Amino acid sequence: MRRVLAAAAAILGVLALFAGKAPSIKSVAPVELAEWIRDRKPNLRVIDTRSEAEFEEYHLPRAERLTSATTFAPDDTIVLVAGGSVSARNFYVLRGGVQAWIDEVMNPTITASAPPSARAAYERASIVSRYFGGVPRIVDNVPATHVNANAVRRRGC
Repeated sequence: MRRVLAAAAAILGVLALFAGKAPSIKSVAPVELAEWIRDRKPNLRVIDTRSEAEFEEYHLPRAERLTSATTFAPDDTIVLVAGGSVSARNFYVLRGGVQAWIDEVMNPTITASAPPSARAAYERASIVSRYFGGVPRIVDNVPATHVNANAVRRRGC
């Protein structure tokens, strides 16, 4: 945990040079990040601050491991994965981390009796889910348990 906080602090220090003011906190939802990746958002950098073993077990598409040699350009849009809740100008934190990505992008579910507003969100998630090899499903009850990263990796992501 200390390494993650130290890495986040280092990133903020570098970004503060470009921003010229105190950072503000922003986050991005997993489905929105999936759309950015799918649409090849210019200058998007997905930075994973987890351990090397966790990164090798499963990581988001286009994700890079944070190292001491990692540098950023002023116009980069940076999404920090599994690394705290700090951000700056074009710097985001993935809400819910990798588990939210797995639940909301790789395995979105909805009940058959869901209201129209939930169906619209599910349709949006279904589009990016299929793009990344996910499995959107209509279920009787929304499952209380999460799918782990190993199960997703075996499917080819």
